[in-house]
Amino acid sequence: MLARTRAPDVGVYVHLPFCERICPYCDFAVEPAGRLAPELERRYLEWLEVELDLALAGPARPAAGRVLRSVYFGGGTPSLFEPASIERLLGTIRKRFAGEPEEVTLELNPGTGEIGRVPGFRAAGVTRLSVGVQSLRDETLRKLGRAHTAAEALSGLEACLRGGFESVSTDLIFGAPGQSESEFLSDLERVIRLGVPHISAYALTIEPETPFARARARGKLALPDEDTLLAAGRRLRVGLAASGFTQYEISSFARPGHASRHNQRYWLRRDVLGIGVGAASLVESSRWKNLRARSEWEARLADGRLPVAESESLTEQDARRETLFLGFRRLAGISRAAYLRRFAEAPERRFGAEIRELRELELIEDRKGRIRLTERGILFADEVFLRFVAC
Repeated sequence: MLARTRAPDVGVYVHLPFCERICPYCDFAVEPAGRLAPELERRYLEWLEVELDLALAGPARPAAGRVLRSVYFGGGTPSLFEPASIERLLGTIRKRFAGEPEEVTLELNPGTGEIGRVPGFRAAGVTRLSVGVQSLRDETLRKLGRAHTAAEALSGLEACLRGGFESVSTDLIFGAPGQSESEFLSDLERVIRLGVPHISAYALTIEPETPFARARARGKLALPDEDTLLAAGRRLRVGLAASGFTQYEISSFARPGHASRHNQRYWLRRDVLGIGVGAASLVESSRWKNLRARSEWEARLADGRLPVAESESLTEQDARRETLFLGFRRLAGISRAAYLRRFAEAPERRFGAEIRELRELELIEDRKGRIRLTERGILFADEVFLRFVAC
């Protein structure tokens, strides 16, 4: 078993799986619900509360009573829920932990209905919004299957920025079907000019068994080539750096003081309790993931059992390996001193061949007591991560 000093705090992730419609590139645990019926919303909240108590009496027992550092409402489209529901969930979570969270994030789509709820979300206790803009061009949004228009994205983002939140983030996708590098960079410049303090920019990934994957297999999906994506990634980083953003993770850029506290818990291997359909948890030496089908998730809870689809007890070797490949996601990399304190040995003790090969390929470097990705390593980060996933 993994020998680990008990962490003094915890983050909580709440998965709200309902969407107005499902995007063709999405492989998350989601389901279409239109505008979300009140009865379905109420029932899902009740089951979340049941799961939270079962988890804290079971595998998440070591987290009970810890200081609550962050709460993240993800999905799905959490902004389909009424602000009163978010307030209720947040109150339920607060009662089971100590302290007040430093950050409460809610994912929001910039459609008219969701934007009308922005003041209510702020009053409910949300401190940070993550706005799923993806693109500021109607044609690209249509190809991505998004429910909002470019005009709604702009007006919605402006409303969020005026809403009194401590931080606002926006998601942008590059490499969408038919999207040129210049179109994406134009979208990026417009978002920067609006004053958004945090930007998450992702290259479109084609996940197995999605409509996009099936369309590509039939030769019906035209996507930019790798050289175009790499060029867009380089110009993206240069442009954001020139505008005062720091890249602190592979896909995440923030102005000072706006880096996501909750998301950094994953990259630093800090404990997160996840509740809801498909949610994942890491508490001390235990990791588990929930069932993805809501009907099965509810049935398991109704039987008084946790809706766990898969679980594992992590070993010390697992912890070393994950510390490296998750740590490389952060541009700061892995602190040699922290690794030594945690494992009483240098990373090379067990991963010498992998580290030596990556250094020879100029994908990682040692600088000021940290091992981190080089500029080339950022471009080919998956090559770095794969070295530690199964070693």
